[in-house]
Amino acid sequence: MRVLAVDPGKMSGIAFIARPNDDDPPIINEFPAMKSVKMAEQYLGTNLDFVVCESFIPRPGAGTWQPDALEVIGALRYLCWRCEVPFELQSPADAKRFSTDEKLKKLGWYTPTPDGHANDAQRHLLLGLVRHQEIDLRRLT
Repeated sequence: MRVLAVDPGKMSGIAFIARPNDDDPPIINEFPAMKSVKMAEQYLGTNLDFVVCESFIPRPGAGTWQPDALEVIGALRYLCWRCEVPFELQSPADAKRFSTDEKLKKLGWYTPTPDGHANDAQRHLLLGLVRHQEIDLRRLT
């Protein structure tokens, strides 16, 4: 099972895992928006089983407009379509509620970073793996 997770935005987090039930943590990083798309494209060339991405809904009345998240999501959706890899969106709230810091730490996945986007990508990775029944839940208790 090879999975890529993305936390899209002006600075995006990515997390990749090849064998979810091994003790090896995901490969993580943070990149500017379009560089994260380029990195995702490289991972798509490695026969991914699916890509999971944080959803983004613009809020009317928000103080600033940052199109980066929508642009990253659109680019990823297209790349996945082109490579015939399933693409799934998950809400930020679902990932944060399920994939707590404690669970990430229990798995050995928690990595402090300046912006936290890599850990947010790992939250989506964990939730996606659980939804696909690709991780042993006993590892979380």
